[in-house]
Amino acid sequence: MAETVRCRLLGHLEQLTLEELKKFKLSLVGSVPRGRLEGADRTEVAELLVSSLGEQEAWQLALSIWKKMGLRELWDRARREDLGFIPAPVLQASSDERTKYRERMRKKFQLMRDKNHRPGEHELFQHRFTQLLMLQEYRDKQQKQHELLVQGWKHAEVLEDTGQLTEVSALFDPVQKTGTRPHTVVLQGAAGIGKTTLASKVMLDWAEGKLYQERFDFVFYLTCKELNPLGDREMSFADLIASDWPGPQAPMTEIMSQPERLLFIIDGLDELKFPCNEHRYDLCKDWKQQRPVPILLSSLLRKTLLPEAYLLLTTRLAALGKFSPLLENPRHVEILGFSVQQRKEYFCKFFRNEDLYEKAFSLAEGNPIVFTMCSVPLMTWIVCTCLKQQEERGQELAKALKTTTALYMCYMDLLTPNDHNFTPQHLRGLCGLAAEGIWERKLLFDEEDLRRHDLEAADVSAFLDMNIFQKDSDCEKCYSFIHLSFQEFFAAMFYLMSTDKEGGKSPESSIPDVKKLLEECKGHDSSFVALVVQFLFGFLNAETAKELESKFRCRMSLEIKSQLLQWAEIITKKDNGVLFLSFLLYETQDADFVTRALFNVQEMELAPHGAYEILSAGFCMKHCPGIQRISLIIWGNWPDMVQEKWQRDLKKRKVPYKKRTSSCTSDVPDGVWHDFFFVIKNNQNLKELQLVCSQFFRGCMDKLCVELRNSNSKVEKLSLTSSHLTCACFQILCSVLSSTKSLKKLDLSEISLEEGGIKLLCKPLGKPKSKLMSLNLSSCHLTYTRSDHYCFVMRSNEIPNNLDLSRISWEGDGIKLLCKSLGNPNCEEAESLVSCLLTFTLSQHLCSILSSNESLKNLDLSKNSLEECGIKLLCKALGKLNCKLETLRLSECDLTAACLQDLLPVICSSQNLKTLDLSFNLFDDEGVKLLCNTLEKQDCKLQTLNFSQKGLKEESEKALAKLKLRKSFLFLS
Repeated sequence: MAETVRCRLLGHLEQLTLEELKKFKLSLVGSVPRGRLEGADRTEVAELLVSSLGEQEAWQLALSIWKKMGLRELWDRARREDLGFIPAPVLQASSDERTKYRERMRKKFQLMRDKNHRPGEHELFQHRFTQLLMLQEYRDKQQKQHELLVQGWKHAEVLEDTGQLTEVSALFDPVQKTGTRPHTVVLQGAAGIGKTTLASKVMLDWAEGKLYQERFDFVFYLTCKELNPLGDREMSFADLIASDWPGPQAPMTEIMSQPERLLFIIDGLDELKFPCNEHRYDLCKDWKQQRPVPILLSSLLRKTLLPEAYLLLTTRLAALGKFSPLLENPRHVEILGFSVQQRKEYFCKFFRNEDLYEKAFSLAEGNPIVFTMCSVPLMTWIVCTCLKQQEERGQELAKALKTTTALYMCYMDLLTPNDHNFTPQHLRGLCGLAAEGIWERKLLFDEEDLRRHDLEAADVSAFLDMNIFQKDSDCEKCYSFIHLSFQEFFAAMFYLMSTDKEGGKSPESSIPDVKKLLEECKGHDSSFVALVVQFLFGFLNAETAKELESKFRCRMSLEIKSQLLQWAEIITKKDNGVLFLSFLLYETQDADFVTRALFNVQEMELAPHGAYEILSAGFCMKHCPGIQRISLIIWGNWPDMVQEKWQRDLKKRKVPYKKRTSSCTSDVPDGVWHDFFFVIKNNQNLKELQLVCSQFFRGCMDKLCVELRNSNSKVEKLSLTSSHLTCACFQILCSVLSSTKSLKKLDLSEISLEEGGIKLLCKPLGKPKSKLMSLNLSSCHLTYTRSDHYCFVMRSNEIPNNLDLSRISWEGDGIKLLCKSLGNPNCEEAESLVSCLLTFTLSQHLCSILSSNESLKNLDLSKNSLEECGIKLLCKALGKLNCKLETLRLSECDLTAACLQDLLPVICSSQNLKTLDLSFNLFDDEGVKLLCNTLEKQDCKLQTLNFSQKGLKEESEKALAKLKLRKSFLFLS
């Protein structure tokens, strides 16, 4: 058959003109070695085609070229010829040997040993391997820079949308534009991205019969680490690849008889110690010939030796430049790392236990920096290993990650070369390059940048990623750190390396000092320096500082430490300063430093997201001696309405808010609760405590109440907000109300009260021992039955005299019971019935108590639609001599000018009413005129009047301003 194809090809080639033959030969470059085509006649071209590609592929390629050349008649005649192609024959004599070799390779590659495995420990490769994202096309500068800048989930989206992704099975498929099949594929990527793992997977899948079965009879795996010790030793190429052969002698003659059926995997070209580009004129063509190993490898790469064979090469991007001239038309495939789904899959495979996997992945996901770096498989392995070791010790998983700085130190330890080529000078240059890039907002560097810092890419390739950008027909070579966070890490290290003498001055005037760095971190656009500062705080940690000094000769100066402390003290005085600072202080793990930084802090508003931020908050609370008020808000699966309410509240207090949908409450580490409860028990200054969780668990509530009952606790006000509080939790909470000596105010707003829970709450409130003076049940759903229990207590002698019942929908006869309870002479202050949906009938009952309870001083009925009939009843009650009401709030009650006409006479005649809120009703300009005329003529005892209205005419605004000048009471408008 081969002879037939050669003859047919030759017959058609002889019909071409010299110019057409020249174009045909140019079209073959990439499929046939260029050097062998030069000067080849028609017969030699036909021979080269068949020997390089095989009969069928050679014939199909020739047809496609003739068609592209416009030789329509030749193409049409040739394609009609039936050559009766059949698959290439399997080597019969070596069939058994090949089976034995496959089994040998399967056993060799089926086990995976982690770097920290003890002797005899191993993992099945297929159980751990996770697919990787691979890109066939180059990214331009803008795409690359955008990828470097983003973190967390956004980074994952950028990776998956970055270009044309490919599969391992398609690595040797024909190029879409030319139809030619690549004979050399280069898997390139940054350090730890998974190049070796992917190459091993190719070998294992072939050995197990899952990959390339119709394409390759034999696959040989060579690692440059194993080739390096061979140096200039002379041997044949057959001997070089036969080291893993299962029998005494490999059938090399039969194997080499079909080189187009061979694949050679060469792993780690960047790790090669001997040069391959110095043997251009001293190459080897015979696989049986004895030659030095560098010449054999160079001959294979240059396609002088076994030109028809296929190559799969792996290398770091930074080392690709010196090998590119050796390779003929390779296909470059960049390994990008893990997508989000692949990160999940890796965690799942690593831990196997579902609960443990979910906890571990949640921790990684909660730290945007760590989650971004988990796109790098090596980083994912480091994180998983740390968490697994922590779990085996029976310790809290979240503390396994310790700090972001500690995790990067672990990464550094694995990446830093062990040989003497990586010197302190290289590290200093790398740190200078990183710091310079930070200040110049520069992520991509050229070779001139490296030279300016006395760097060669090969010296620091473990940390750099080389990018080749296509620019028209030219190529442009740039370097970046394997991720922006590593650039920030080395930039932070630069400030330690530049302190040979005390003071921390940079030896390079172009790079600002630490003082300027900290000033920049306070600005609006601080994203470029924020992580640098975080790493600097991390370097304060005693263990990290010791490791930096012993391994890298970097030492934290006393002046830098003093500057960090002074800056932290200033930040705490700013709005939201403590929350911003908590990440930085947590990095230090230095209790003394944190205590000094937070010495003057009295209030903490903390709304952390995820376990890592919660850890930071807990650490800072524990080491803040003067804290008087703590607000800890832990978000989970909250209803939108509740989230919107808290968003408004946090905005008022200038606390950052970010809506979350994933629950994190159940994943709060026990250690954090321990820190929180430690503060309640031991900090004598703590008076007010606000805790917001989507759900309180019994264990948490039990510990909280234990500390509140402790005689050392001085907490006077407790606010609990939750979407659900169980009866069991209520039972524990109620035990505190009857035993604590310090607690005087309780806020249970936004909580769904179960019937059993309200019963339990009522019992201690009705006892003489209860010291509670204020109770807030705002937005708690009370049914008639629950109202019955609660109102019974309100009629007792020991009830809170400050009561908030706003935003409660009173059902059935609940309002009647409420009104009876409000008649209790002990109920006197700040009674709030805001947004209680009071109807006319219910208003009747409510107004009747105003004339019977002389102790009731304050009443808030805002956001209830009272209308004219309701206001008439209210006015009647206010006019009674027994009514001693001093504060009345009727904001947003849909009151009209007619309502105001009924209300004003009562206001003017009242001897007790001091504060009145009529804001945001429907009075319009008619009501304003009535108000101004009445109050100008009448004398009343009002001290504060809120009459804020929207959409008034200019004339009305002037009238209100004039009234404000004439009357002595405080006028809010």
